[in-house]
Amino acid sequence: MKHKTIKSIPLFILLCFVSISSHADSLYTELGESDGINKFVTKAVEISHTDQRIAFLFEDTDDEELIIQISDQICFLSDGPCEYDGQDMDEVHSGMEITEAEFDIFVAIVIDSMEYADISHSARNKLLALLAPMREDIINQ
Repeated sequence: MKHKTIKSIPLFILLCFVSISSHADSLYTELGESDGINKFVTKAVEISHTDQRIAFLFEDTDDEELIIQISDQICFLSDGPCEYDGQDMDEVHSGMEITEAEFDIFVAIVIDSMEYADISHSARNKLLALLAPMREDIINQ
């Protein structure tokens, strides 16, 4: 009987480790949780205002609200503790007529901003994969 107990202890420890490491390796954690997400989203919005190729798209934007909405959406998508209660992407971008080139410029800015915030390549790629399906809802709306 002692033999079974000794064997079950390593299994219990292994299960605890898997549970802890899967939480520690969540995309939300990899992105730096709320602070990390907010850092790169804020930087992306700042850069978007100064990039003459897309700055006009952000002229009438409430930056504080935009940062909150994008951060909440990324937090939600990355399995963080946030709820996203914003509009659908096609609703938000309706009438903006964003071109593929403008969209790609913003994506490049987001990537640069994640690098600025020391987000790993792996986490960047995971997030971009989650955001990619939104492309259709944003371009030419």
